[in-house]
Amino acid sequence: MALKRFLTIGAVATAALGGLVAGSSAAPAAGVSGPAFYVDHVLYRTVATPTDLTGTGAPDQSWDTIYSFGSAQRSVATAAPGDPGFNGGRWQVHAVGLPHGYAAALASGDLDHDGVLDAANEVYAAMAAGDAADLGVVKLFVCTVNKVPASQA
Repeated sequence: MALKRFLTIGAVATAALGGLVAGSSAAPAAGVSGPAFYVDHVLYRTVATPTDLTGTGAPDQSWDTIYSFGSAQRSVATAAPGDPGFNGGRWQVHAVGLPHGYAAALASGDLDHDGVLDAANEVYAAMAAGDAADLGVVKLFVCTVNKVPASQA
């Protein structure tokens, strides 16, 4: 059972990192993205730059967090422009493991019952229940954040 749980978490971390490199949600590849991630129940897109700030030694408070779920769902960020303390598009991407599966994370974290984890408080609720796990930082980069127009959401 413990081995199965470890393999599930490892597979999600691998998928999350692969998605970041391949240009899916919250990707650091250059160009305008389609809908990429949620912040406080709102869908955002990015204009990513080909930056990699890994190894710069910048303190944790200089980054905002993006939780990457790999292929399970779009990522969830902790801040957007206009939020107090927003760091201007400097992102620390954390892979999220789902030790009991995505359905369990939704059951414990989808606080507004809309069928997706789309806010940081929902990610934290799933983590508090043990149905999601922060697997650590997988990427540091810079990109802008823009609301997806309602016609494209």
